[in-house]
Amino acid sequence: MQVSNMWTRFITLFAAIVLAVSAAVSGADTVVLKDGTKVEGVIERELEGSVWIKTSIGGIETVQFILAENIAKIDRTAKPAEEAKPAPNAASSDPKPRRAGVPRGVVISLEGTVGIQMAAKTLEDMIPILEKEIGNDGTGIVVFKINSGGGLLLEIQKLSDVIHLKYKPKFRTVSWIESAISAAAMTSHCIEEIYFLPEGNYGACTGWFGALQAVSGEGLEEVLFMMEKISARGGYAPEIMRAMQINEPLSCTIDEQTGKVTWYQKEEGEYLVNKGESILTFTAPQALKYGFSKGTAKDLEELTRALGYQEIDWVGEVRPGFIYPVSKSEDFMLSYRKKVTDDEARTNEYFGNYQQAFAAAAGTQDPELRARFVGRARKHLRSIESMVRNNPNFALLRWGMELKDWERDWLKVQQEELAKLLRN
Repeated sequence: MQVSNMWTRFITLFAAIVLAVSAAVSGADTVVLKDGTKVEGVIERELEGSVWIKTSIGGIETVQFILAENIAKIDRTAKPAEEAKPAPNAASSDPKPRRAGVPRGVVISLEGTVGIQMAAKTLEDMIPILEKEIGNDGTGIVVFKINSGGGLLLEIQKLSDVIHLKYKPKFRTVSWIESAISAAAMTSHCIEEIYFLPEGNYGACTGWFGALQAVSGEGLEEVLFMMEKISARGGYAPEIMRAMQINEPLSCTIDEQTGKVTWYQKEEGEYLVNKGESILTFTAPQALKYGFSKGTAKDLEELTRALGYQEIDWVGEVRPGFIYPVSKSEDFMLSYRKKVTDDEARTNEYFGNYQQAFAAAAGTQDPELRARFVGRARKHLRSIESMVRNNPNFALLRWGMELKDWERDWLKVQQEELAKLLRN
């Protein structure tokens, strides 16, 4: 039998390994994907056809999230998740009937690292859920509550495109800023209505790479140009974002009659906003004073008034620790963020388990034992695939590939190698 060279170094170490194969879990569910892959485990939650399924690999339990669009069918032996008694604080599955003249609104938290916990794909996947909760005729309100220290520059344009091209035509889209630093502020900048929490801050948009080296030269010019275009989407003077990106002065003059603010990339304005010795970051009072924000609100009651309403039907259920009701859309975001954070922390574990199982399969001459090891390797490979499909940026960060290239040049190769082991 010939063994692929890339795994030769594992053979000696794992040739003698004998792993116990877990018995099938009683009452397991099987999710059959459109590509024919089967994922076995226990479905813990379901939302709009998407499922969270708990699987056990080598005695280690993990929860995989599978989008509805990737599911061909579900074979159940366990009780369907939707039939289970709902948790006391679960978001309501049936929005209340509309009341005349009262718009519906949801709050969606955008937190963590831009490009990882805050990703364009997730916002796009959430749209059908939002449409069911608040409609898509422009009267429903989506509030992005932002608390992020920044992240990947490569995600900013993607997020801006989803918000500008897919959210704003369907929903009144606003930002509510707790802390939006760097890429988080750049993401929010395409939104015309920005509100602050009292402690909110916004700016410090210097790009970094490598060992904390600031982006410069041609790369900097590209980012500056990108943000000029995104500033236009939000209706903001480009001088504001420029002062948040590079050390340039920023001043403004406010017309006492109209309140119109005129911005200057020099110190000639009535108000010196930034001397140019540091990167600009707005506090809530500064943003309001200079007309950048539409208002400051410490809670939903104040935000409702700032939005121009006496009442908004905020969709969702009250939960401890949240200053807003948790809707099904927010539940979707919270679940995504939990999974992607777990995947990020366990990436090396996923790869280590897969490599061990592959090497063990390659190192045994026993056909029955090899089949067991291949089955185990396939389960670990599905964990890796689930991680990447949940957030394709993992393919870019780990392999330097776009999703389609990763599917063709890495995933398919691994699947073929495993199939070859069964044939040998």
